[in-house]
Amino acid sequence: MHHDQRKLVWLYWFAAVVLATTSAHARGADYRTYVIRPAINNDPILADEALPVQCRDETVMKVMCARGEYEPASFLVETDKPLKQVMVTVSPLKGAAGVLTSKTVDVRIAQKLYRAITWTCDTLPWILVHDPGMFRVEDRMQKWVQKLTKGGTRPDGQEVPLAEYQAGYSKTNQLFKELIDTDTLQPGDIEDFRQFWLTVQVPKDAKSGTYRGTVTITAANSGATTLTLQVTVPTFDLLPPQFEYSVYYPTLLLEDSMSESQIAQYHPLTDELYLAEMHNMVAHGCTNPCIYVGPERDEATGKIHFTQLSRVLDLREQAGMPREVVLYLMDGAGMSIHDGRLTPQKKQRNIEVAQATVAWAKARGYSGAMFMGADEYSGDRLRAMRDGYASVRAGGAGIWVANQGDFADIMPDLLDRPILSHQGAHIVDQHQQWYVSARDFLMNRARLVKWDPALWLMPHYQRSIKAAHEHGHKIFSYFDPSGNALVPEQHRRHRGMGLWKSGLDGTMTWAYTHIWTPTVRLNDPSVQDNGLNYSGFVARGPEGPIDSLSWEGYREGYDDARYLATLQDTMAKAKAAGRHETLVARTQRWLDNLSIHADLDQWRAEMARRTEHLLR
Repeated sequence: MHHDQRKLVWLYWFAAVVLATTSAHARGADYRTYVIRPAINNDPILADEALPVQCRDETVMKVMCARGEYEPASFLVETDKPLKQVMVTVSPLKGAAGVLTSKTVDVRIAQKLYRAITWTCDTLPWILVHDPGMFRVEDRMQKWVQKLTKGGTRPDGQEVPLAEYQAGYSKTNQLFKELIDTDTLQPGDIEDFRQFWLTVQVPKDAKSGTYRGTVTITAANSGATTLTLQVTVPTFDLLPPQFEYSVYYPTLLLEDSMSESQIAQYHPLTDELYLAEMHNMVAHGCTNPCIYVGPERDEATGKIHFTQLSRVLDLREQAGMPREVVLYLMDGAGMSIHDGRLTPQKKQRNIEVAQATVAWAKARGYSGAMFMGADEYSGDRLRAMRDGYASVRAGGAGIWVANQGDFADIMPDLLDRPILSHQGAHIVDQHQQWYVSARDFLMNRARLVKWDPALWLMPHYQRSIKAAHEHGHKIFSYFDPSGNALVPEQHRRHRGMGLWKSGLDGTMTWAYTHIWTPTVRLNDPSVQDNGLNYSGFVARGPEGPIDSLSWEGYREGYDDARYLATLQDTMAKAKAAGRHETLVARTQRWLDNLSIHADLDQWRAEMARRTEHLLR
């Protein structure tokens, strides 16, 4: 090739590279954009660290979203100089099948939150809001940390010096408004980077096809950038999952009869706030949370009644939670479940209350009722509960309770719904969090076990799962991970792929919110002193909950299970009709050979592809 020709080719190549770069990073803009793919992942975006591999130099966000489904997409804005009044808007999505309005896409910010990770804290995008002005992270030590007189003590007895401990809690999530989010995104300033979160909800009457729209980023002191959002609506509708989706929900309703001390202890909710949280659960696939009340006894007459349970179920049903499920309740009305060996009179009372509760639940359209046993008991403590549990079952009800697996040797016949505790959570709680810094933990530098769902496949756990099934019972997962664990992809993997591959029947982890969680209020002295802190899947605001990335991961696992149920149903119908015999056989082999660590987005896309082929 002639020298001038080579030079010309080089110039063309250089121009193409420049064009590609400017298209990805916005010509004329003083910031960079990255598509975060997959949106649900375990690698947080942290200051002074390289961007994780999920931050891709791309301009198109692609999602598959069935009718009625919620599906996330995300992108990052990174800047070297402060950006003023940054705003994101989404155009209508258009395709050959029609138009999806801009209301199909909700835009929020993954707001940075200062969170306890191990025995120290770090700041990362975590809580999803429309209004970035409600709170921000400030360099101010929380009051409770200032008052400490000594540091912490590790499990091995080694002391963590006070100064070192306080240094790990040096910032505050300062609240500036009530934690009441706006309905739509509000403009806000960006100092270094901000993660934006898009939630697509395809209308139930949308036509199948591919739709595209423009996501426009503007700032008062810089140029505009555009990204593309591509939404593919498959030809099929999703079926319900084969698993049960629950969660610990330690919450009471406010009663007129409650004393001030009871209100201060339990932080009960009004009907309006309880209903808002029920709507939020339904939107995330959690349709049967446990209920922290039980049957009651009229002290004057001794009669059993269900006043509080009726209020709770009214609100659940109003939010769209289904009937025809088993209710997971607390004991009450004079029951003695946790007392060890029982007198004949106490056994009889358990039977009577169980019978009355099951009859009441079935009359209302539910399939039955279970009472919570002695929480997390094992060994001799669990063995001592046999009388109480047996009397409840004699009354036609059942027992649900958390356990670490030894129920299989002690009373597999009496635990109708063991909630099996994940060993990874205990490893973190009892060991890892005291030996690893927050940042090393978040960046996976120590290669720790954490919440690997493959632990469910260990012989010990498989034996427990088999024991439950052999007695005709279901078994759920617990701490899989817990709601406040900062591993969104693990939340997703455990609640779809993990349930299926391990043989578990559902999930009930701790917790939607921590026990007796107060509503965050601006004038609360604790909030003024210590800022916004919460533990669980959501933060409890005065008009409704605020979502987190872990809660979005829960929903994605639920949706993975819906795609699986839809594929399996389609396979069964094709097989029954004598159609697609080869494809059905090959699909079954593919499903059987999938690893519990398989790429979740690829798994879902392939399930959708095979479902559509089988429907032809």
